[in-house]
Amino acid sequence: MRKVRLLFLTAGIFFSLASISQSVTPSILNVTGGTNMYTFYRFEWSFGEAIAIETMSVPGSNIVTNGVLQPGTHNPATVNNTGGWDPDEIKVLPNPTRDMLEIDIFTKHLGWMTINLFDAAGTFYGRKEFAYTNPGRIEKWSFGAYASGTYFLDIQLRPAIGTSVLKKGTFKVIKIR
Repeated sequence: MRKVRLLFLTAGIFFSLASISQSVTPSILNVTGGTNMYTFYRFEWSFGEAIAIETMSVPGSNIVTNGVLQPGTHNPATVNNTGGWDPDEIKVLPNPTRDMLEIDIFTKHLGWMTINLFDAAGTFYGRKEFAYTNPGRIEKWSFGAYASGTYFLDIQLRPAIGTSVLKKGTFKVIKIR
């Protein structure tokens, strides 16, 4: 009987030494939390982040860290030099829209941004131009006065000298009543 116990003890020690575990850092322990939708914004929060809390900041922006879940805000977009927009660089929402359209710009390229609005027939409706100097900006465009139909946003970024490439793309927007 002793030999059997010794055999099981030896086998247990052998297998425990051969096992591998995974370590994920930083670790976060969420005790509770929730989510809430407000228009087309989604807010998520948590309580009890007791293991690791990290503060991240980008010059010229405000980032909430403790208790508010913000995936991807520490690493905006990828650097894409193809001349087109990646899906994580420009988001147009809500689409379809009834009134206020939001254009979320989250690219690492800097320069002069131009947004032109056209309808499906090519009629020009307006332009917004601004200097894009920090990763992350939200532009709003009111569609309340426009007729229902299909519109196109032509979004271009002319680079600051020597920092990136010309980026451009067209985004379809549907206006409903």
